[in-house]
Amino acid sequence: MPLTVNLTGAITQVVMVILAIIVLVLTHELGHFIAAKLTGIRATEFFIGFGPRIWSFRRGGTEYGIKWGLVGGYVKILGMNPEEEVKPEDWPYSYRGSPIWKRFLVIFSGSMVHFLLALLVIFIAIWALGIPNWEKATTTVGVVGEFMMDGETPTPSSQAGLKNGDRIVSVDGEEVRDWVELRQYIVDHPGKRIVLDVEREGEIIPLETTLATTEEGTGYLGISPRPYMDKFGFLGSIKQSFVWLGKATYGVFYSFYRLVTPSVWKQLLGISEPNLERPVTVVGATRLAGQAAQEGAFYLINFFAFIMLFLAYINLLPLPPLDGGYLLVLLVEKTAGKEVDLRKLYPIAVTVLVFFGLLFLLTLRLDITNPINLP
Repeated sequence: MPLTVNLTGAITQVVMVILAIIVLVLTHELGHFIAAKLTGIRATEFFIGFGPRIWSFRRGGTEYGIKWGLVGGYVKILGMNPEEEVKPEDWPYSYRGSPIWKRFLVIFSGSMVHFLLALLVIFIAIWALGIPNWEKATTTVGVVGEFMMDGETPTPSSQAGLKNGDRIVSVDGEEVRDWVELRQYIVDHPGKRIVLDVEREGEIIPLETTLATTEEGTGYLGISPRPYMDKFGFLGSIKQSFVWLGKATYGVFYSFYRLVTPSVWKQLLGISEPNLERPVTVVGATRLAGQAAQEGAFYLINFFAFIMLFLAYINLLPLPPLDGGYLLVLLVEKTAGKEVDLRKLYPIAVTVLVFFGLLFLLTLRLDITNPINLP
């Protein structure tokens, strides 16, 4: 039985996730921008948002500013658009007029920034917080659900006055040593009036409540546990960060593989029931981020680190108009020894955009009608 959060908390989560997504887009574009500056390729614009200008200023040959459509941002590289006319005197400072190695750095740096940020963020989380060990789940409360499934009835835990961080010492005078014992007692006593002895700020406080009864006839309190956190030193945290990188990379490429399987498309087209192994849009990601936040800081940080890694890899797919498509063009140019006319790739780029647009719309429908809940 999933826990619910209040409306204010939900709105806050949505705003925070949208801001985080804007930051993710801007850091990607910032990678392109810095690489262009360092290699001497001219970046003519760097804007937050899209559409009409709100405010801008020019410095060092670049116009910086803000536009009304505050959903990301972009950097404009001189000569990167094949339709753009470049003056002869500006040709050496343009994208097409630069050596392949410079163009490679400009294109690759966007994904490299997300790759490095993902590693940095997860390293800080591991070093500062540790890694959850669910084999050592504690009786310390991690999440207190506010309402039952109807969204109106308070959970037994909220009625009792339980708080995040409370450690449940005993139930009805019986000591509980771990989460397994505590959960089993709750499940076995539906509808029973119980007394919880909890440790809060060094004091033992008795709290009374009546357990709810689930549709399966089991007892329900409405809490999630806080796991034991395995701690690591500086070097150990670096090692664990790369362990995380390996597992997360596998997860990213597995999700790519799932996108071309019939089972996922049957879910997207409404032929079969949706499950956890399906894509999500920003709407679904917002919901999942909110649920991850309820489980603790590590889970929220881990979620965003994975999103950064996902964006790094998906942008490197060898498909126009993604960054990987530009890198593939550079490889072809290096191998063939002649320039590729990017205008001939327009049909492929349009096909890719249509595919992702269709995928977004079908996934958005599922995010609204069949939202994913974290287990």
